[in-house]
Amino acid sequence: MYPLTVSSDRLAFLVNGQPFVWRGTLTWSLYGRALYFGIENAREVVRDRRSVGANTVCCSLMLSWGFPFTPQEGHSLYDADYWPFLTPFVRMCAAEQMRVCFIVFADTKFLMPDRNAQKAHWQRLYTHLAAEPNVTFVLVNQPGHHTQAISIGGIAEFEPPPPIAGFPALLAAPYNPHEDELPLAFPGWAFSCFCSKRNDPNWWAEAGGYSMATVVSIGAGDRPPTHQATVLFEPVPYGRRPEWSDPDKARQFARSQAFKGTVGGNVYSDLDARSEVYPAGVVRDCAVEYLGNLPQP
Repeated sequence: MYPLTVSSDRLAFLVNGQPFVWRGTLTWSLYGRALYFGIENAREVVRDRRSVGANTVCCSLMLSWGFPFTPQEGHSLYDADYWPFLTPFVRMCAAEQMRVCFIVFADTKFLMPDRNAQKAHWQRLYTHLAAEPNVTFVLVNQPGHHTQAISIGGIAEFEPPPPIAGFPALLAAPYNPHEDELPLAFPGWAFSCFCSKRNDPNWWAEAGGYSMATVVSIGAGDRPPTHQATVLFEPVPYGRRPEWSDPDKARQFARSQAFKGTVGGNVYSDLDARSEVYPAGVVRDCAVEYLGNLPQP
């Protein structure tokens, strides 16, 4: 599998020199599921996501819920498997033609509040996975959240992954912002993430207001434009409310992401939070429509 790279203008993803659209699922607890039930159990979920059109699964590398685990032993019986399972998990995904985006720091207020431990973990992680071309990272989930010990200002204390042992640097975004918040661009990081509006009745039209167009090209207030590739990382959770359960709107949502700098997005649902196979029904239908209609560059 060829590594993911960024175009010279920083506004597109490339694989082997060709445009790449990020068609992802925010399958939060997938690595926890692998630790608790084995890699073959996680493979079933990966194959299911591939069947609806995904080419990327995004999952957290520490969690206090679902299948709790951390890189540091003592939180659960499964923490000791964290490092031994990591490379086999990534290579299972590669064998299924799936890329992996790891969210590195979540629930840090409870699981890893010490900044020195965070820095050491980050360095070990990108070094450990340097040879795996299907890996990308999002460093922090929603800095400033009540579960986070890392603020936006604290992100400046971390560096993006460097090249390791002759392998190209793995791509990383500094953070996934709060809903409908314009992210800050950090020099040297490869791409940005956006968490789209939820309560707006027009959530399914990703344009105008605080949209990804604003993120990439316009900026607002004290947030300048990022001028870099942006992934719609956390959309509305399909199926959780009636207004978020319309496959036609999921299709329109995807098609509205058609401006320069948009490089794709994720599907999200409560089934993804639990890392379960999509049964027949509205969530599966929304995933198919969204992933199948993301525009080519």
